[in-house]
Amino acid sequence: MTLDVFVLVLIAAVLHALWNFAARKAAGNLGVLWLGSCLASVVCLPFALFVQPSAASIRLALPYMVATGMIHGVYYLFMWKAYEKGEISFVYPIARGTGVAGTAVAASIFIHEQLSLFGIIGIAAISLGVLLLGLNELVSKKNIKTGLFALLLGATIISYSVIDKVGVGKIHPIFYIFWMFVIASLVLSPYVLLRHRDACRTAWRTMKKYIILIGPGSMATYIIILFTYQIGQVSYIVAVREFSVVVGSVLGFLLLGERFTLGKCLGIAAITSGLVMVKLAQ
Repeated sequence: MTLDVFVLVLIAAVLHALWNFAARKAAGNLGVLWLGSCLASVVCLPFALFVQPSAASIRLALPYMVATGMIHGVYYLFMWKAYEKGEISFVYPIARGTGVAGTAVAASIFIHEQLSLFGIIGIAAISLGVLLLGLNELVSKKNIKTGLFALLLGATIISYSVIDKVGVGKIHPIFYIFWMFVIASLVLSPYVLLRHRDACRTAWRTMKKYIILIGPGSMATYIIILFTYQIGQVSYIVAVREFSVVVGSVLGFLLLGERFTLGKCLGIAAITSGLVMVKLAQ
């Protein structure tokens, strides 16, 4: 992996951890997540209008934009359920670890990415590390329901990562991400407005700072990732992005009083070593 891609993905990882920390602080409030997605659409609109892609590129990218938008709508639902009761140092590693390993396999099968030996070892180490950060909590508290939602969240990560790698090869990333947020917001709207109207009111009155962090924060994070998809391999990018798990876990330890265990320490060490291996991969 080239240095410029590596650094960009690390920056995106830190931003991703920060907005997920905000989601956990809001206890996964679905109103916050939905309003954040709507806000991201509004912020992105003028940039999308400036891009003005051709009709041909829109036609080519349309199936991918619709698919990723729908998947991201489901992603927010699973995030809400996972963070409703789950700690960030538990939910985040399980979801992201599943995403790392699954994306590498899916990318190999569907878009024929080839990994070097260093790359395979690095991805395996990162996957092991993020799972170590979360599995100890699953076993000790038998938090099966939250763990299941975290795994489902990971499944959505695998799906949209491979779809987005192909999609941004057909259209400008800013136009792509704008429609991703618009469609995700529309997918969520009926359920949120019919079943969680009170949560939206509460979010708007008392959680504006979380809406701002999650909306533009997630947009800035993923636009960086979409640009790197155009010049790098999705398997490596998704793996390096999981440095966010370390950041998120440390935030959970320091600011939310979550427990720091030997398993979590070993997990952080495995992720760090894996990042080095992926950086060395060619």
